[in-house]
Amino acid sequence: MITDLTWISKIDHRISAGVVFFVLLLLLNRAPKREKFPLRAACVLVLMCAGSWLARFAADEFFSEIHLRGLAYSVRLLMLHVLFLAGCMFCYRAVMVEAVYNGVLALTVFEIAWNGFKTVSSLLLVEHVNTPWSLYSLAGSLISYIVYFSVSIICSAIYKKNVKEPPYHAPVHVMNVLSVSSALFLYYLCALLYSALNFSIILMLAMLDSFRHENRTMHDFISNKMRYYEMSHEGIVTLQTKCHDLKHQIAAIRSEAGKADFEGHLTELEDSINEYSTVIECGNQTVDIVLTEKNILCLPHKVKFSYMIDGSLFNFLTDREIYSLFGNALDNALEAASKVEDPARRMISLKSNSRSGMVVLQVENTYEGERTAEENGLFRTTKSGSGHGFGLRSIEHIAEKHQGSMSVRAENGIFKLSVVMRPE
Repeated sequence: MITDLTWISKIDHRISAGVVFFVLLLLLNRAPKREKFPLRAACVLVLMCAGSWLARFAADEFFSEIHLRGLAYSVRLLMLHVLFLAGCMFCYRAVMVEAVYNGVLALTVFEIAWNGFKTVSSLLLVEHVNTPWSLYSLAGSLISYIVYFSVSIICSAIYKKNVKEPPYHAPVHVMNVLSVSSALFLYYLCALLYSALNFSIILMLAMLDSFRHENRTMHDFISNKMRYYEMSHEGIVTLQTKCHDLKHQIAAIRSEAGKADFEGHLTELEDSINEYSTVIECGNQTVDIVLTEKNILCLPHKVKFSYMIDGSLFNFLTDREIYSLFGNALDNALEAASKVEDPARRMISLKSNSRSGMVVLQVENTYEGERTAEENGLFRTTKSGSGHGFGLRSIEHIAEKHQGSMSVRAENGIFKLSVVMRPE
């Protein structure tokens, strides 16, 4: 029969870290779950417990010197950190930066719970106070789990309350440094203070990233509004010009010469009206509004706008995301195509389709001149002023938010933008 001493020292102490990391995996992740999630989660739990047991067994059996054993325990935590990253990608549809961030956060929360528990226990032992958790007993094991899970739930609640969205653009290399260095502390009190500071820094990084993104989104929104008013003014001027032309056409019809070619003038008048009466209907009202507006704006620049799109594919996006996605893509395309010297080459093409459970949006336009790719894969724009790169970055953020990606390519006078997203 297994005694309490054997159970605690040989099994529980060796797998407890794996159990806590698994609980943190469930608490901290906000990405959509993958298919057969319960089975995947069970596999990760078994793997974490087995890895934790083997690492602790090796540390206990092969390292008798206290400092070497402490280093082995640190390596065990780093191994669990790596298993946590793998578990995030295996169980959830998480992007790598989100998995890395959650992994560092999980490691920090674990150290807060573990070091806090050990600090209090050590203090009581110094005062010669025997407590249930200072002995090898089931009661002590239960109390330790209660402490670990309580701290994990509290820290998770604090994080989710203050950070509404995972930091997709947080400095991952800084977080990796934090995760490695935190495993090297050997004294409980110092490790506790460091872990609390580490948690605060990570939380601050996420909040700063969130504020930075909100500021970038607002800047982008204001820039789009200014551009919209400029283009609307341009459209009004074009309509005024067209109305002036229509007056002349009506006067020509009333003239003697116009009566002779009455049908020809009517055809010309009808074509002029049809140009501005096209209302695009593709299955999504918000997409209809954006495409109709951009189609009208293409007319004065003599840009041919063709589209083959199923708007219902984008019902999972918010109105704000649709305005930002289609607005930025088509505004950039119109700006480039309108500068092509030959009017016959001014073209914008918009297509959408569903492929392997992903929604794909493709925008192509003609351009003239050279496009220089920057380090992040985006192309340097010709716009002047601050904030000129927010358009493509905003599109890229929307794609990443929906478990997708954005790619751009420019060759042979054709600029191609592809956006892939997973509908929720």
